[in-house]
Amino acid sequence: MAQRRYYRQIVIRYLSVPVQTEPDIDAEINYVYQCLGLGDERDDVGRVVFRALVKAGMRGEGISSRDLMHLSETSQAAVIYHLNLFQRSGLVIKDGRNYLLRGGTLGQTLEELENDMHRKFENLKGIAKKIEEKS
Repeated sequence: MAQRRYYRQIVIRYLSVPVQTEPDIDAEINYVYQCLGLGDERDDVGRVVFRALVKAGMRGEGISSRDLMHLSETSQAAVIYHLNLFQRSGLVIKDGRNYLLRGGTLGQTLEELENDMHRKFENLKGIAKKIEEKS
């Protein structure tokens, strides 16, 4: 049987930064969620799952799909769907029964994604240089 390959994909959306009169951590997490192209304001389950992962990372913990299911008040299948999406995006890893942000915290996870992007672009630029030298 052929091995199934998942490719990491992050879509960066350029959204205007919401104006807030008071700090609102949930609104800021939702903004990051939308900017990373993980969903939009209609995707309640995805937002709840992402927010819970970020908050668990702030505490230095992971969180189980069962706990996420109770937080989002939806089926475990819907939660697993979003967790798999986040894993394929390179944001989340699974450690035993728990899921956690790849870098531990949101900031570290974004740093790792940025490093991934830089490595990929260096590789692409090297390939472009070879193509241009052959022309």
